[in-house]
Amino acid sequence: MEKINLQAADYAVSAVQGFSLSEAMRLWKTKYPSLTEFSTNVIKHPRLNELGDFVKEQWDNIQPVTVQEAFSENNIEKRRAIFDCIGVVKLFNELQPELLDKQVIHKRQTRWDENNQPYEKEYDDTYELYQLGGEKLFPVSPGGVEPNPVFAVRCWCTTTAREYWIYVPVEAALGDSWDSKPEPDAVRAIAWTIRIDITNPNRIFRQGDIIIVEESADSQHVFPHHLSKKQYLQLMFSET
Repeated sequence: MEKINLQAADYAVSAVQGFSLSEAMRLWKTKYPSLTEFSTNVIKHPRLNELGDFVKEQWDNIQPVTVQEAFSENNIEKRRAIFDCIGVVKLFNELQPELLDKQVIHKRQTRWDENNQPYEKEYDDTYELYQLGGEKLFPVSPGGVEPNPVFAVRCWCTTTAREYWIYVPVEAALGDSWDSKPEPDAVRAIAWTIRIDITNPNRIFRQGDIIIVEESADSQHVFPHHLSKKQYLQLMFSET
């Protein structure tokens, strides 16, 4: 098998071509917290084993890319790839987004103990919706048009208290009615992040990133669609 010239090769990161090996390694270190995650997500073919071995040797000395370095990249597509590797959590924590809406929902849900016995859990669940001005991420166009803002919903795992940031589109953040004033809604935004493929569900269970939807007698399979705020508040039976 012909040996690859790793230094001369052109690399794609986050579906964007044109990165050198040193650039790609820094982006991989930024995107994947561990060497194991890098290997799982990048080294997917035996032909890439040589690259994987090289990155493994260098891993501890590779410096992740910073937010400020991302702004020095003039190529917009490359900048998008860099932002993708940096991730929503770091971007929104460092760039001072605007808080649009915060809602605290008191929940009373069923959970199961270590003996698989059900019990009721009462707690407050907090959701925050943020907007980050597009001009903070990308330059204004030559015609003076500012880039569109970016929205994210912030929430916390109700079991571990781990913080999560999730990108949401403008229609989830502000509503999709073009003839009325935008209405930021953090709960509508978090509901949008869940998709189901049946009508008239009976209950919804969430364990981490896994969503389980219980059918009702009237359920029919349909094209996947996002939950509404009303469905989210009424159907979430258990969350852990």
